[in-house]
Amino acid sequence: MGNQSPTTRFIEMVPPLLVLAGAIALLQVHAIQFWTEFVGPMGWAWAVLLEVVALWLWYQRQLARRMLAMVASVLTLTGPIYMVCEPLVDEWLSASHVDASRELRIERLALEASRLEESIETFRANSEARAGWLEPIQVAQARLAEVDSQLATLVAAPPAEAWTWRQQALIGMQAVALLIFQLAAVLAITSLSKLRQQAFAKGVTPRPTSSCDRLREETPGIGQNLVVAGALNTESATCNLEPELGLPSMGEANNDSELGKGGFAYADIVVLRDALEQLLEDREMTQAAFCRDHDFSPRDLSLLRRHEARCAAGERTISITALDRLAEILRHHPTSCAE
Repeated sequence: MGNQSPTTRFIEMVPPLLVLAGAIALLQVHAIQFWTEFVGPMGWAWAVLLEVVALWLWYQRQLARRMLAMVASVLTLTGPIYMVCEPLVDEWLSASHVDASRELRIERLALEASRLEESIETFRANSEARAGWLEPIQVAQARLAEVDSQLATLVAAPPAEAWTWRQQALIGMQAVALLIFQLAAVLAITSLSKLRQQAFAKGVTPRPTSSCDRLREETPGIGQNLVVAGALNTESATCNLEPELGLPSMGEANNDSELGKGGFAYADIVVLRDALEQLLEDREMTQAAFCRDHDFSPRDLSLLRRHEARCAAGERTISITALDRLAEILRHHPTSCAE
């Protein structure tokens, strides 16, 4: 099972990395402005941390985390969309306010004109009985003429104009572009996650070293110590069985330093175990749940996980039959490369 060279893997990662960097940089320019306006000097921290959390959640392959990532991405996109659309919203609100003020002024002037007309009629009626009403009548008529002129001007004036369709379309295009940038960032980070999983699932090519060399070279704390697996000997070898593992499913012991086991090369055993670990991690499943769902022996699973350590101690390890069955189970899962 061959591996891609580091150069090939790097070339595959370059396009999504470029898309991710460009999209995030542009989104963060608007997001920092938004959070700084409403949160204050620490707005940049809100914007950056929210973006980092969203990307980290999208990088995970668990469904629950990606649902949370969707919520984080919506929050991340809210700021840039708001900053881009704010001028258009302000213009709409301003135009509505101007029109409402104009209608209110027309209504008030019309009411005043009606009162002036009634006053003039009253003054004229009083002037028939006695003199001295000419001046009030003239003042009321002058004011009425002024009110009529203002009314004519307001009625003739067109409503307040909102932005032209070109300006509105430009802002709409910016908002759609921001949405596309966010989706591109999500697709880029999920592509990187997929590339990482593929590289992990392909396993590593084993080196023909002795068991002592493998034990010395392995870094402590990273999985089980890799040592030499012994060959199958079902008739004459003796075993030191651990009580907690129960009876073995197939009698066998290890009496040589070969990395392979029966028809399985050591690389195949490593890939099987890595694929199993990846499956358990992706599905957030325990070993007990895996064994229960697939009718697989927990003892065999424990033997696989401690394969190298038991081989080094000369104790029996997982049987070829169990390896065949595990390979068949993992073959039906997309996260597995056990074929």
